[in-house]
Amino acid sequence: MLAQRLCELLPTLALLGVGLSGLEAIPVVAAHPPASRAHHRHLAERNRLASNLGAQAKKRGQNVLIRRGADGKACRVREQSSTAAAVAASTPSSNSTTVVTSQAPVLSATPVPVTIVETSIIAAENNAAVPTHSSAPPPPTAQSSAAQPSSGGGSTYSGGGSGTTNAGSKLGIAWPNGDWAQPSDPNYIKNYIGTKSSWYYTWSPFSVASIDASGLEFVPMLWGPKQVSDWHAQQANWPNTVKHALFFNEPNEVSQCNISPGDSVQYWMNDFLPLRSKGIALGSAATTSAPSGLTWVRDAINACTSAGNSRADCTPDFVAIHWYDVDPQNFIQYVENFHNEFGLDIWITEYACQNFNGGPQCDEGQVWNLHKTVAEWFDKTDYVKRYSPFGVMQDMQGVNQMNALMSPGGEITTLGTWYINSS
Repeated sequence: MLAQRLCELLPTLALLGVGLSGLEAIPVVAAHPPASRAHHRHLAERNRLASNLGAQAKKRGQNVLIRRGADGKACRVREQSSTAAAVAASTPSSNSTTVVTSQAPVLSATPVPVTIVETSIIAAENNAAVPTHSSAPPPPTAQSSAAQPSSGGGSTYSGGGSGTTNAGSKLGIAWPNGDWAQPSDPNYIKNYIGTKSSWYYTWSPFSVASIDASGLEFVPMLWGPKQVSDWHAQQANWPNTVKHALFFNEPNEVSQCNISPGDSVQYWMNDFLPLRSKGIALGSAATTSAPSGLTWVRDAINACTSAGNSRADCTPDFVAIHWYDVDPQNFIQYVENFHNEFGLDIWITEYACQNFNGGPQCDEGQVWNLHKTVAEWFDKTDYVKRYSPFGVMQDMQGVNQMNALMSPGGEITTLGTWYINSS
């Protein structure tokens, strides 16, 4: 009878054991839970481009940081933490919507070594195809070779352009309008080149095919973690004018990239830095003109070196910045502050005469004064290598319409005509 009774209890005991063991596999609460995206009005247009071109937000499956020495080789793989890093104090809000955290169940509070090795390193050593994973670039192909990063912070950077159109000019087109306009349309991108525009970017890794053959230099951007998949997929499609790349868009802004300096390091090391070995110069994340902007860039470099990476690998070749306010002299001082802090060339990839601090907006005379004053200063200042005013778009998304280079109907404005021909 006792033996029979035990046989009857065994299934119940087994189920109870499974239930208890299952408690160990409950994932640790992510440090950055998803939240609704309350986009800044004047910034929403940028995100529209990515969706228009087919860019989809994808979460990375693992949170891996590859450590590299000064020679660019992987020394070891950092252990995976059981939780994501906390958002740095420099970000406006801790409620990040684009920082990716580990999706795998955490079995214990003790960090477990990650054994994944970067696929580009395996491919280089074995000369064989290897499966990709979410924390490493795709394996080398005939079109796109994922090589190991260079050891020199700036070893491939000369500061000059790589396109043939208006070579030597610093003016660029910040273009969020996709590639649908026809030559007969007023908003066709070629109508915005003139004698000054020499490069363009799209806040994304997607170029505008209708303009690439013209020799206008394309500068791709890794907007944020949600673009990593598209970032790798599009590299094979980039035109041969690509010699510079831009990192995250306004990481210190809640409605934009919104990621802490520490959390950005894995994306810099794994997804961005490998481009340097291909001769592509790397720009910093483009922060807003809030006081936290300069601090964010400095903290990102320091977080990268603190993780065991070389100073050369952690340092961008140039610094990209954004600025919105009303006083051109304050603008110039802001640019000088960044140059004095980092000693690097500067790209200003967004700016406008726009008051976001509750004060009066610029009138038409003030708008023209700011644009003429800073464009003249940019052109004569050696360490300012590129600039692109905001914005070449029909809807200025909350920015003073007098700054528009494109009218609501798609035609180039008087300010736009001045920029592309006379600035």
